[in-house]
Amino acid sequence: MKNLILKQAMMNKVLYSLIPIALFSVFLFGWRVLAIITITNFVAFITEWLFIRQKKNGKVSMAVFVTGSLLALSLPPTIPFWIAAIGAIFAVTFGKMVFGGFGMNIFNPAILGRTFVYISFPQAMTVSWLNPFTKFPGGFAFYQKASQLTSATPMIDFSHSQEMTPLNNLAIGTIAGSMGETSAILIILAGIYLILTKTAKWQVMLSVLVSFALFSFIFYGTNPLPLLLSGGLLFGSVFMITDPVSMPKDSTAIWIYGILVGFLTVIIRKYSLFVEGFMFAILLGNSLMPIIEYAIVKQKKMKKEKQ
Repeated sequence: MKNLILKQAMMNKVLYSLIPIALFSVFLFGWRVLAIITITNFVAFITEWLFIRQKKNGKVSMAVFVTGSLLALSLPPTIPFWIAAIGAIFAVTFGKMVFGGFGMNIFNPAILGRTFVYISFPQAMTVSWLNPFTKFPGGFAFYQKASQLTSATPMIDFSHSQEMTPLNNLAIGTIAGSMGETSAILIILAGIYLILTKTAKWQVMLSVLVSFALFSFIFYGTNPLPLLLSGGLLFGSVFMITDPVSMPKDSTAIWIYGILVGFLTVIIRKYSLFVEGFMFAILLGNSLMPIIEYAIVKQKKMKKEKQ
């Protein structure tokens, strides 16, 4: 197996940062979480291997396990296994391999896979959620409790009634939601680790969050902090938008990119039928990234050099 995998130290650090989040998700929702993570990683690995198996010295990139893990943690704990597997196939095939493999993709593969699942299987993604365990040993003693089903998450509650979930619940993560998107504290700690190890750029994280907070206050006229900690925004800001392949390389373009994604997230959440707008905002940002980096930034620099 080791001979089939291309070692990538940066990707290992991302996986390390996800371990506490995954373990906490098991505590909240049960061991089925680990089963879903295993399935998406295995299917993602096999999918990439099928594409590169006949290439000379072809190896599966370590990044594929980041894609599989991020995809799994962005899904509900009740997601059927076969849907999670299809999401992994789509993420690797259409988010990565059709562009030529690792380092060539313009979209973040994990968020592309999640968006595909969200659009193709809306009932599995939006209807059934699990109330979390709150006392030890919690989910460590269970596979899953179907009797704990609920239909509400903080974002759904806010979109329907404008009611805010208490900040302490959002911070700790004792809320219904996607498996890895509940605990703001663990996600923030993971972000700090990625920044300190120079695995992710803080500029893009900050630009997204500040932009989202500003435009949330403008469009909602309320405290943006609960909205910052709800849904997939924080998780995506730390793990998805920081993808070094699909984000801009120019420092100015990074800020423009982050501000744009934050703004689009608010607009989609406010005016569309989709409760969670961050995944669409990232894909739109990925689509516009070449224009942002080349037409807006580099062209201006070239003009200044000619003057």
